[in-house]
Amino acid sequence: MPDPLPLQKTAGYDMQSKSVMREGKSMKIAFDIDGVVLNSIEVILEHINRVMGKNIVIDELVSWELEDLGVDFKTLWAAVDYMYHQPRVEPYHGALETLTKIHQETGEPLLFITGRRDPETALRQLRALDWNGHMPEIIVTGGTRDKRTYLLDNAVDFIIEDDVRHFRDYIEAGVGVGLMVRPWNRKASVPVTRRFEGWHDLWEWVREVKSLDG
Repeated sequence: MPDPLPLQKTAGYDMQSKSVMREGKSMKIAFDIDGVVLNSIEVILEHINRVMGKNIVIDELVSWELEDLGVDFKTLWAAVDYMYHQPRVEPYHGALETLTKIHQETGEPLLFITGRRDPETALRQLRALDWNGHMPEIIVTGGTRDKRTYLLDNAVDFIIEDDVRHFRDYIEAGVGVGLMVRPWNRKASVPVTRRFEGWHDLWEWVREVKSLDG
């Protein structure tokens, strides 16, 4: 989930591929946090509904921009800030299990790239999760909705993301894009490398790529 900004629509196509390996090395995957790992939108909508007396549900969302649902920008920002200050935000089903498996397979720190202006808030919430007593090494970077700089600085091959705004930019920069399908992006017309219906789907793809890599 990004900090609130207007969404620009992109004429789209779908590019299904098994991997975006760079010659001579294994794929390096980065993960967005809000909307991919953490179910941040539940906290945001809970705050908005309480403050405005609304009953907005996730299935009504067509993007991260909520103005079309009658939410003013000030209230939206207050709700996002409220979420940032929560000590803990629930993860999506299967997220921690899959991330732990990926960490065990690669032996590398898990790299998260967030659109939050203050990545420390995301790091704190990731550390607060129940990793079943074995929290992997975590790196959190980011700070803008456009993550190209962070992707390139960290030599990322593939990013798992729910915010479709810069998908074409990432692909043109040589980074594969995995869309974590959510209600707000399900109908978006954007270029993607792979679509994932959930964390189990993602893990099956990781296993497939690993088998192809030998």
